[in-house]
Amino acid sequence: MSTPKFVLAAVVAAVCTLDSPTWAWMQASVPQAGPLLVADPPKVDFGDAFQGEVLEQVVTVKNTGDEGFPVGSIQTSCGCTAARIVGPDGIEYPTRSAGSEPILTLGPGEEMKVQVEFHTQGKSGTIDQSMKVHHIDGQRVPPLEVGVHVRVTKAIQVTPPWLNLNHILKTQRVEEEVVVEATEIGPWKILGFENQLAGQPLPPWMTFEVLDTEGPRRRIKVVLDGERPVGPINARVLVMIEHERIKQVDFALTAIIDPNVTFDTGNPAYPDNINFEQMKPEDKVTRTLKITNTNPAVPYLLDAVDVVSTKADFFSTAIRVIEPGMSYEVDVTADGAIGDPFFRGSVMLRARHPDVPSKMIQYHGWVKK
Repeated sequence: MSTPKFVLAAVVAAVCTLDSPTWAWMQASVPQAGPLLVADPPKVDFGDAFQGEVLEQVVTVKNTGDEGFPVGSIQTSCGCTAARIVGPDGIEYPTRSAGSEPILTLGPGEEMKVQVEFHTQGKSGTIDQSMKVHHIDGQRVPPLEVGVHVRVTKAIQVTPPWLNLNHILKTQRVEEEVVVEATEIGPWKILGFENQLAGQPLPPWMTFEVLDTEGPRRRIKVVLDGERPVGPINARVLVMIEHERIKQVDFALTAIIDPNVTFDTGNPAYPDNINFEQMKPEDKVTRTLKITNTNPAVPYLLDAVDVVSTKADFFSTAIRVIEPGMSYEVDVTADGAIGDPFFRGSVMLRARHPDVPSKMIQYHGWVKK
């Protein structure tokens, strides 16, 4: 016996008039074929937040299917979003499987808690990320995706946000200031300073002094004092804040640490380059390279100066010791009889010093015919 058409129409109409929460409840209540995960809430909306806050929300993930769901991993779409898993047994699990075995398996009707964290440090504006729960067989079963939404505004900022100290000497004392300024956020306090790299302390030769403890604008003295390794510094400093919502703000600090030994060719634009300029064939032109060591505890002992060129015979050098281990002058003389309209080469300095055992100085010039 066939069902009358008006009865079918009535059933369809009844289903279509169900509001979405009711329909979602019916879907979650009725076991589905195969594994099927449902998240509550289906999307994490943190709303408005201040830069520096760490936001947290727990998402309940339930297996509403009729098969077990072996969880292979939980992934977030950026480093600012993190997740922690607590299984049905109350035990915290890792977010990634170490091999082919799942992290855990959610049986039909079982659920786990996923704590979603969003770190707002360095973020601003409207941000949309995601958290995904992957089946161990990702080729067969698509992941459960939970969106993460937040709007971040900067309530505290550091000026300058990037403190670039350029070139400084290895033991040179440097003092600079940055300003931490807050909008109307109520009482707040600077607690201290940390390295953004977790588990790594700030170097002992980098210290900070809070000069102001009241008002919206707080000055911080940044001091670099003491011996530090030669090479680049790239640090991101966390300013730890005592506030009910904002816990930290950061700024970048960069510099190039040079040895305590400096080389001056008398060429301001290119201090590591000797410029003989234009000379005549009958001329002999001398340029003086000045070497200065600013650290008496580590002497710079110059042993030799060599001209590196296929026409080294047209050059001569002479070393004058101004103060042993501390100051030298090196005369480099070019002979215009070299014959080339344009010449170039280098001078190699060899010394006993831990940071600059050798130093290459370029030279160039012209011979007018």
